[in-house]
Amino acid sequence: MTKLNLPNLFDLEILNKIRREIIFYALFLLLAWISIFFLFPRIFPYLLYPYFHLLKEKSLVFISLEEALFVVLRASFYIAFALTLPLLIIRLFRALSSEIYAYEKRLLKRLIFISIGLAIAGIFTGYFIFTPFFLKIFLYFGKNFENNLRIAGFLFFLLKVVLFSMVIFQIPLLFALLIKEDIITEELYRRRRLYFWGGFYGLSLLFSPADFFSQLLLTLFFYLFFKLSFIIARILK
Repeated sequence: MTKLNLPNLFDLEILNKIRREIIFYALFLLLAWISIFFLFPRIFPYLLYPYFHLLKEKSLVFISLEEALFVVLRASFYIAFALTLPLLIIRLFRALSSEIYAYEKRLLKRLIFISIGLAIAGIFTGYFIFTPFFLKIFLYFGKNFENNLRIAGFLFFLLKVVLFSMVIFQIPLLFALLIKEDIITEELYRRRRLYFWGGFYGLSLLFSPADFFSQLLLTLFFYLFFKLSFIIARILK
């Protein structure tokens, strides 16, 4: 099996290329941040949709004049960073592509494409599925109290859930790399199936609420990720 022979990242010429790309990306990120900051009034209703879909009569509040400004600044930066990060990855790949072999280029192109696709799927899943799901859980525990949630509290909760979802959706890619290197094989899965299912259930205990039904659903979710990894591994070969 061919192994990656990536360029020496401490080579002076490569470091200069990386530095130029990072400077370009930093300027582009700043421009995107400023643009999203001024467009934030149009973006804001979409960020609040999961909350008002569940609690139409409960408004969000801020407790100081400067809080709203800092919330918009931070939120617009996180959004700009998430939207522009693929550009940095692609430009770094192009800058380093002359230093690697053709088969390595093909593999890295596929890795980048699949990773970005999984991240986009994670964003939509986090926004439409995970956020309402967690909101229902947390609001259930707070049903005996007066709900007076701050804008910063909800907005950064939403962004953390979406980021968490993006990271979770990279799990199939990690499994796929292990499968590609023959560390995990279908034969190993057939022989150690119960161990794999136990591992999936152990992961579900970390991420799901205490009820058994939700844990089973999340275990199935990780199993589907695992099966998807075999398909991704075939694409990477």
